[in-house]
This record gives sequence, structure tokens and C-alpha cells, in this order.
Amino acid sequence: SRAGPSSLSSPSLVAATRPQMPLLTPRPLLAALVFAGAGPWCDWEGLAGVAGEEDCESKPGGCRCYYDALADNCPQSLGQDSQVMLCGCIYSDNTWLTVLSNFIAAFRGGAADRASLGSRFSVKLEGNGILSMDVGYTSRVQCGAALAQVYPGTSFEVSVEELHQFARNIFSGEVRQKLLDVCVPGRIALQLLCLHASLAVHDGAGAQAYAAQIANLFPLVEGCVQQQTPFSFPGLGEYLRAWKGVQLPAGGALDSGRVAELTWWPEPGLMRGKIPEESEVHYFPCVPLQDKACFPAGADNLFTSCENCCDPAKGPTGDASCFGGEWTFARCCRTPGGSGRFY
Repeated sequence: SRAGPSSLSSPSLVAATRPQMPLLTPRPLLAALVFAGAGPWCDWEGLAGVAGEEDCESKPGGCRCYYDALADNCPQSLGQDSQVMLCGCIYSDNTWLTVLSNFIAAFRGGAADRASLGSRFSVKLEGNGILSMDVGYTSRVQCGAALAQVYPGTSFEVSVEELHQFARNIFSGEVRQKLLDVCVPGRIALQLLCLHASLAVHDGAGAQAYAAQIANLFPLVEGCVQQQTPFSFPGLGEYLRAWKGVQLPAGGALDSGRVAELTWWPEPGLMRGKIPEESEVHYFPCVPLQDKACFPAGADNLFTSCENCCDPAKGPTGDASCFGGEWTFARCCRTPGGSGRFY
């Protein structure tokens, strides 16, 4: 027999009382000399014109970070280990694997598939401009313009500054755990789902608010998300740049044509599980989940964890102690070419 799953509450995210962090690492003297006094008043647009035709706003962190890459809160100001930590997530309880499986399904199809997402995710209008949907998280995710300032699935405010503080203090076990609990790539996936749920109800203000938040978070993980996570966001940077010039009609309501123009259409062939050659953290036996009934989101049992049960390191058919009766390896784990074994 197979051990049954048990439910977990939503992951514990950034504590309401934030820990005191040490002072940020000073910038090198050269950067301080060249950009001394280049504060919020600096004419970055004019500076771009002096430098040439570079579109600095399209660079990670915008013009400020393009001209001073080591400035506080710029993606390049973090060391390699810190950047990798920002891409970290906890996959053992299947929650993010389930969200990712639904995320892939939502964005790899055509227009007809997009039209059915409301029923696929059991979208409900909750009132006051809020809707909720079941996308595989441990609870229904609420979306709306009023909620765009928080990490989806939580009540905690999105803060790039706080993430930078945490990333600079990754030697603290507590800080590392908080970053894993946040799971920046997973939150971006949820934000994209919320953005498109807003588009589906023609809520331009809500969609624009989510686009702005994703534009703040994505540069933090853009350099590590492909190699260090199972998530894929093909063409997302270009899509977010297109939002910067969007002017909404009075009232924010969008017509169907405008909704189509503002929709993210990633390359379908890239919206899939990654293979080992593409990522160090690919989870190919679990992405997308072969059968979600095998590995429920929020499971706190090793015998219902895809990460554990479908681990090729455990053997050519994973961890044999996970399987029995109707819960077979072939049913629950993806294998190369559907061969029924890893090797």
C-alpha cells in the first residue's frame, strides 16, 4: 500500500517582523567616483543619448543599473551564489511542481486553449475586482489590481529591496529558508497567471499592475532561471518591455482586440519540461507531472513526493518503496521516450 498524503498550509513566507540586516556592501571606489551624485535626479535618458543608441531601459534594472551595474538593488550587484539562491524553491512537497505543470499547460496552447483556462482553473469572481483560481497551489490563488502588490498566494508585499538584503546574507540559514519559501520563479509564474486572468475579464489596470511587478522581479532571476530551475519564461523580457509604453483607456477596461495584443505568446516548443542538458535543476521526471493524483500539492510524506519517488539516483525505476498497487512507477514518473525506466 502507498502512504497517503496530508495537507500542508501555505509555505511560511517573509516574516511580518523583518530581521535587521547588516549594511550593504560598499561599491568599488571607481563606481563611486564616476557616478557620485547620480541619485534619483540623474537624467538617465540624457545619459543614454550621450553614450549612443543603447536602449538602457530594456536592460536588467533599467538605465540606472545599465550605467552603474554595482549600484544597490541592481541584479549585477549580487554575487553568483546570491543570484542562484534567488532562483531557489522547495519542490519536495509537489506544490511548485504542480503550479509549474499548470503554468506550462496554460501557455503552450493556442487561442482556443487559452479560452478554456477559466474552466480549467475553476476561476471564480469574488467581488470588488478580485477573482480566484485553482492553479495547483496549496490554496486558491486570488488575483486583482488590489492584490498585485503582494506575492500571489500570500499577504506579504513584494519587495525587491528586501530580496536583495536576503540575497546578501545567504550564509544565514534562516535567510536561505525564507528565500526558498518565497520561490521567486514560482511567484513570477503565478503573477503571469494572474495577469492573464485579469486580461480574461478585460481588466487592464489589474494586468498592468502585475506586469509592473513582474518587471521588477524578473531581472533578479533572469540570469539563473534557465540553468538553475525547471521554470521557462521564453521571451518574457521582450513581453514586459512592451508593457512599458501601454496606455490604458479611461476606466482601464480593454476590448478583445487590445486583450489579444497584450497577451504573452511564448514559443510553444519551449513551454515544456526541461531535459538534463538544459538545466542543472530540470526535474524532468516530474515536469509536467505525469499524474497529479500520484503527487498531491502540499504532501509532507516522502512516499508522495515526486522529487523523492521519481529520482533517477534511486535506481532505474526510482524509489521502489513509493510504488505499489495502482500507484506504479509507469503511472507516476516520466521517463525518456516513455520507456518505463530511466536507464
